[in-house]
Amino acid sequence: MEQVCSLNQAEKLVALDPVRPHIPAITRISMGRQIFHIQEKAVICLAFSNRIPASEKQLLESEIGPVAIAYSIWSLQKGLGKQIMKETIDFVKTTKRITRLLTFSPKTDIATQFHIGNGAVLAANYKTANIFEYKRIY
Repeated sequence: MEQVCSLNQAEKLVALDPVRPHIPAITRISMGRQIFHIQEKAVICLAFSNRIPASEKQLLESEIGPVAIAYSIWSLQKGLGKQIMKETIDFVKTTKRITRLLTFSPKTDIATQFHIGNGAVLAANYKTANIFEYKRIY
């Protein structure tokens, strides 16, 4: 898993985002945000927040904090979505400043099955998103 550091690479990957294509690449690599990828075939976008967001607006406007929130995950190759989630869990385990790993997920069956299948539990159910928590990281 590699971190995206350039705006050019971020723009290239964001153009493929089926989850939240409207969030600009510059926002995704700004302070308190990171994008990681596996061979540009699996991508995860993280926000480091001081709170659990109830909306996308809250997610994007939150202050930087110890809660890692995956808000867009996709893959172009079978199995890589699961792999990038596992590698993100490993990353969070080694980062002392992160206390929780959550997702801000679309309210779809595929997103629910993906996160529950990877060991997450439903932590909150909002109008436009479900929040899943990966508790096994602690």
